[in-house]
Amino acid sequence: MARHNEVTLYGQVSSPPLLLRESSQDPDSRLCRVLSSFTVIRGIRDFGAKDQRMRLDELVVMSGNEKIMDFMKEWQPGDIVSLRGTLVTNDYNKTCNCAECGHTQIYRGYSAYVYPIYVRLVAQGYTPEQGLADLRRNAEVSNRITVIGKACGKPAFHRHERSGTPISSYIIDIERKYRVKEDLDSNRHDFPAVKSYGKIAENDYLAIEEGGMVFVDGQLQVRNYTRKFICEECGAEIEKLDNVTEIVPYSTEYLTGCHSMADITAIREQAKEQQEFEATQEIFAGRLYAEEDADRGGNQWD
Repeated sequence: MARHNEVTLYGQVSSPPLLLRESSQDPDSRLCRVLSSFTVIRGIRDFGAKDQRMRLDELVVMSGNEKIMDFMKEWQPGDIVSLRGTLVTNDYNKTCNCAECGHTQIYRGYSAYVYPIYVRLVAQGYTPEQGLADLRRNAEVSNRITVIGKACGKPAFHRHERSGTPISSYIIDIERKYRVKEDLDSNRHDFPAVKSYGKIAENDYLAIEEGGMVFVDGQLQVRNYTRKFICEECGAEIEKLDNVTEIVPYSTEYLTGCHSMADITAIREQAKEQQEFEATQEIFAGRLYAEEDADRGGNQWD
């Protein structure tokens, strides 16, 4: 399977780096990982799009590489940093608490972070306003990801409840190109979520089949949502605010195991013909009922 997973970020450090050591009780114990929150901007690639439509996302950047950790631990809020890396995903246990009986329930969660391979300090001490202005100037490189992966299933499809915008979502399996040193040797794949909108979402739903290979050129978004569970102890409903990091495609190329664009066009034409046929049938049926009603002299209960 082809291996490609590359992230380019240009962003502002939003909080002091978190230093994770072998022993949380000993501040002098060996440094294992450095984690930082990183603010980037998502631009709209449509020609002529309004600058106001750009959106901020706060991504997690984490490394266990000694040289990069030495660099990251010196970051300060307000610093502007450019980096290239790879997107890493992990499954882990999360918890939620029942408001009725206090029971703590465990559920499987998903996390994603950017593992840097190259980092460069661009500027220091920017205010949030200065940082935002700089991110706008560098929006094209502030948040970019390109991946090749295998679809783990047929995309789910729905329309936004208010706007009616088509939305498709699916998981892809990416074979790691780079070894994440602090991760288990058995973890050789990453499984990020992909969420597409508009015409791309319609194409994804029609083209992608389970096991199909896709090339996605897109951006990363962090989305908050509410998950619902049933308490194992008392049966009450639990609501838990959660978040997910997703790839939002600018474009998707359908490689092996997917329907081609010619197939998609043919499917659309067939669907259009079917809709026109059904509409015609409804018109003829309406006329037929009207003629039959007229032959009977109208409604017999009039």
